[in-house]
Amino acid sequence: MVVDVGNWDASRAVNTPGQSGNQASPHYRDLASTWAAGKYFPLTYSRDAVEKVTRERITLTP
Repeated sequence: MVVDVGNWDASRAVNTPGQSGNQASPHYRDLASTWAAGKYFPLTYSRDAVEKVTRERITLTP
C-alpha cells in the first residue's frame, strides 16, 4: 500500500492473491498477476472516486 496523504485518491495498493479469501469467488486470485508484475491498483478514498469505480453494492439490513 502506498498512501498519498496529500491526495488520498492518488493512493495505490495490491493484495495477493486477490480481494477475496473465498476460493469460489472470482476475486480470489484476481490480483495475483498484478502483484507478480509489481503493479498496483488505485485505492480510492473520496466518495466521488469510490462511486465512480463501484461495481457492486451490498446492503445489510438488520
